[in-house]
Amino acid sequence: MANQGMDGYIPEEDVDYDQGDWNPSSGDNFKVVIRVRPPLPRELKGTGLRPYQCTTHVDDSGRIMTLSENLSAVLQGLSGPLDPGMLYATYRFTFDHVYDQHSTQEQVYMRSAQQVVLSILQGYNAAIIAYGQTGTGKTYTMEGELTGPLRGIIPRTVEDVFTYIVNDPEPSSKYLVRASYLQIYNEVISDLLKPERTNLVIREDRRRGVFVEGLSEWVVRSPAEVYQLMDKGQSERTTGATKLNEVSSRSHAVCIIIVEKCCAVDEGLMRQAAASRDGPLPQSIKVGKLNLVDLAGS
Repeated sequence: MANQGMDGYIPEEDVDYDQGDWNPSSGDNFKVVIRVRPPLPRELKGTGLRPYQCTTHVDDSGRIMTLSENLSAVLQGLSGPLDPGMLYATYRFTFDHVYDQHSTQEQVYMRSAQQVVLSILQGYNAAIIAYGQTGTGKTYTMEGELTGPLRGIIPRTVEDVFTYIVNDPEPSSKYLVRASYLQIYNEVISDLLKPERTNLVIREDRRRGVFVEGLSEWVVRSPAEVYQLMDKGQSERTTGATKLNEVSSRSHAVCIIIVEKCCAVDEGLMRQAAASRDGPLPQSIKVGKLNLVDLAGS
């Protein structure tokens, strides 16, 4: 697949770039959410003298998570007196949202990711980062399956981006969607779509913001084309076995989606520009970038 330009792409001198960090509302630009993974079959069997025991509880608000070595005692204490002879350690944490072990892929995406995804279509920059111990479901949450109800955040993101483009009510709008895929392993940045490109360097300038110099960008026109790139990149990603996971990701992986929207500026400004100069009328391009990060298991 070769990189291509967008039909009607406007030269830089005639472009009004409108981009920036996602900040739809004050104080709402950074959120931390927790997802509790359900137990695996082998965990339910228990090991030796330590049978499986649930140690987490999510309250009705969906924001407070309780961890305890004796969760049944904690829940008893919430509704009545406790036996003073019961000794246990209890910790309570408050987050923007906590998903219990029964949460679905759709619930996680719709509540905590979709708003972020749609913001890039308005020219904002955003990131969704999965962090946690190996075997806790980071890659499952971010990727899952490509079809069906087990689709993760990345497939649902791609679907929403192209659905929005197809249904854009502005007929004059033109879009260019690009995708990149990189990994960071032992502090070395590599291009997963062009494996020969390694030791890449992070740069920053006023026009592009923060970017990885030399990272390939691929024009994509459908979710299927993005999935093809992901399959190619995943085959290059560094993995290894751990005590908790037979195929654990040993590198950080970042899937980058860049959306450019080209449209005519306000009609009044267009008339002013047409009266003051010859040549093409001014256009506006909004550039939004979404970094979808699957961190290595800690």
